Amino acid sequence: MNATVNDRPDPQALLSAITRERHGALKIFLGAFPGVGKTYKMLEAAREARHEGADIVIGIIESHGRQETEALCEGLESIPLLPLEYRGAQFRELNLDAILKRAPAAVLIDELAHRNIPGTRHPRRYQDIEELLEHDIDVWTTVNIQHLESLNDAVARITGVRMRETVPDTLLSAARDVVLVDLTPRELIERLKQGKVYVPEQARAALDGFFSPTNLSALRELTLQTVTERIDRDVREVMRTQGVAGPWPVRARIVVAVDGVGNGDELVRLGRRLAERRRAPWSVVFVDRGDTGPEQQAGVERTFELAARLGGEPVTLRGHDPVEELIAFAREHNATTLVVGRSRQRPWAGRFGATLSQRLLRQAEEFEITFVASRSARVRRRRRWLGRLEPARDYVLLLVVVAAATGVAAAIEPLVPLPSLSLVFLTAVLLVAVRTAMRPALIAAVLSAAAYNFFFTEPRYTFAMSRTHELVTVGFFLIMGLIGGQLAGRLRHQVLALRGTNEQTQRLLSLSRRLAAAVDLATVHREATLAIAEHLHVPVVLLAPSDGGQMALAAASQDELALNDKAWSAAQWAYDHRQPSGFQTQTLSAIDWRFLPLAIDQDCFGVLGVYQPSQGFQSEQLAAIDALITQVTMAIARIGLATTLEQAKVAEETERLRSALLSSVSHDLRTPLASMIGAASSLRSLDEALSTKDRQELLEAVISEGERLNRYIQNLLDMTRLGHGALKLERDWIGIDDILNSALRRTRELLSQCRLVRNIEPGLPLLYVHPALIEQALVNVIENAAKFSPDGGDVRVAAMRAGAELLIRVSDEGPGIPPDQREQVFDMFFTGGEGDRGKHGSGLGLAICSGMIGAHGGRIEALPGPGGRGTSIAIHLPLIEPPSGEQEE
Repeated sequence: MNATVNDRPDPQALLSAITRERHGALKIFLGAFPGVGKTYKMLEAAREARHEGADIVIGIIESHGRQETEALCEGLESIPLLPLEYRGAQFRELNLDAILKRAPAAVLIDELAHRNIPGTRHPRRYQDIEELLEHDIDVWTTVNIQHLESLNDAVARITGVRMRETVPDTLLSAARDVVLVDLTPRELIERLKQGKVYVPEQARAALDGFFSPTNLSALRELTLQTVTERIDRDVREVMRTQGVAGPWPVRARIVVAVDGVGNGDELVRLGRRLAERRRAPWSVVFVDRGDTGPEQQAGVERTFELAARLGGEPVTLRGHDPVEELIAFAREHNATTLVVGRSRQRPWAGRFGATLSQRLLRQAEEFEITFVASRSARVRRRRRWLGRLEPARDYVLLLVVVAAATGVAAAIEPLVPLPSLSLVFLTAVLLVAVRTAMRPALIAAVLSAAAYNFFFTEPRYTFAMSRTHELVTVGFFLIMGLIGGQLAGRLRHQVLALRGTNEQTQRLLSLSRRLAAAVDLATVHREATLAIAEHLHVPVVLLAPSDGGQMALAAASQDELALNDKAWSAAQWAYDHRQPSGFQTQTLSAIDWRFLPLAIDQDCFGVLGVYQPSQGFQSEQLAAIDALITQVTMAIARIGLATTLEQAKVAEETERLRSALLSSVSHDLRTPLASMIGAASSLRSLDEALSTKDRQELLEAVISEGERLNRYIQNLLDMTRLGHGALKLERDWIGIDDILNSALRRTRELLSQCRLVRNIEPGLPLLYVHPALIEQALVNVIENAAKFSPDGGDVRVAAMRAGAELLIRVSDEGPGIPPDQREQVFDMFFTGGEGDRGKHGSGLGLAICSGMIGAHGGRIEALPGPGGRGTSIAIHLPLIEPPSGEQEE
């Protein structure tokens, strides 16, 4: 076939090919069932590649004790496996880090669908492979057809066994090479009997179960179909990449052309029979030229519904020339057979070879074309042709425009030569074409030519012409008018189609923005119903399942919308079966509502109902509804996923806090209680034997541990009040000196082993705070500093003004806090295990400080201590200008 401008490479296909080359290549050895020799074939190919100089290593090979498989591994470099212990047993898994460090050109990894032992980096082996591919390492692997995710249900129906270890189909699609390793069921059964697949005991059980001849034949058929589809896709991709015009008859593909007024149902049934005989995919195509009437559109919808029920793919194309659009679609999809109807005779067009069948035979020589005649459609087509006449206003407009052009030509006739007057009428034809449709434009061209001849050529006021050049002028004008009117009408149809596409895109964009801003299901439901109702101009409802699985009204575009019993039944059926119901469907089609399920993968979130408009829905509207529903479904799924993640996060945090609380309570409650009980027991049993000094020390120990226990319980209560928002601020004006003095008095005993250094800037303004809370925060900070300072170390307390804030800094000379933990130390029960938050802390003190300071609009942070030694806790409190009376005091 001669090359055309359309035979250039597809830029998108080239871009996809370049993108794939940026990563490592995946090669899959695919089998229909275990035992066909996938690993053996992979090792044979690897040895051949190694012999040719390729840098290929073994990552992991599952030989299952087969000596011939292990023999093929000899001579190939093998990456040591990763030893793991799980539940007391020893396992050996793929050593991903060792492979990345070795960085070979290619690596062999057996059993793509394998589930890794817990403790490895990824839960699944195919995720290990994806990481290797991202590091530009080619991977050769093996997999059986039953492990593909999309075939999981089909395999379960065939074998009665549902595979738990599945892999995404995207891996097979992304693989650069797919090698089919095939055996007939008889050969595999013979291998089983010889013990080449399983040990004899397992082989006998396998033959009675999974490896029955029926199962093996069905799985082999699935494998061949999958590989055939992959080959067909590869061929089409190569054609697009290299700019090769199709078709390449690699695989049969049927394209059925319908128009909505002919024998569409008959064509669809014939296409289905041809596709079934040839085991080929098939599509039903309608070319919309922009002048489709309601009756024709209804016929197209009926035909598309029949095609969908029979397993075909309905496709709507837009263009002016049905023949060109049909051939372009067939070539793009590498079709081999066209099925076309002949529902009318066109004698005049047939004389010039312009009928659809003649053009197809002439322009589509590479296709097999089947024509199906239908006598019953011819009369209907004529009636529909009359019914598709444009509105009367279009014809009134063309008469007015032609009359106006005649008047203008008469007015300027004395000023311009006669041939120039034809431009006035040509302008009128173009104006009619862009304002109406093609048929009025053609009529306007004929009337303009007649008016030009009748009023302006000699002899005037007759249709006769005495001069040859005037005849030529009128003839060329008529031809130019017809061509110009046709082109202008075609351009108008294209503009209208683009406008409709743009409007639909804008609606999708608007709905996406509205749904993206939604933070809960109620908002998503409301925005979805309002947006779709604005688009369709009909009432819309959204029904969501209740706890019992029954449909309940979640949102409506109008208040007081009521559904009758049949509508509720249709909605429940759509939800249960995940299929549309209501008008223009095959289920409860007599009701006035159409219900569409909001389903994605295995989840169904409800149904969306739209009320029937007076003329029903056209295919474009149904396609727009499907696109809108997809957006809504994705938004609901996003909200559900976010809710699930939040719940998981809350549950994880709750569990962490519970564990931390139990650990903290077990230490901070039991330790002082044990000390108090021990001291009290000594006083009771050794009362007379104890000296006054010993008795005094035991009593002080009881009091000290009791105060420690009291502080811990107070911290728990304060944290509870902060968490529940029950903390009320009773602000008052107070000086920072008073708060610091009180806090230091309370921590006097804790500071007895340290040296206190105070540095309070004079003249500091009053604070408008809750004095008791700020004092408690300072007590917690000072206690924390004293606890971790060495004996004789300095604890520095400083207060100064920093702009509009009062800065209080408490520093110690302890081991300090690691930089990556300086924010976490203010979390509840965070102890860190070292530094200032050692194992003896409960992890509540600084968390309470953060809550109390934050309640006053301030902030607290952990910084390195003076000279980089120890820790400084900095408290920032906002300064508020006090009333004049308070300042004077």
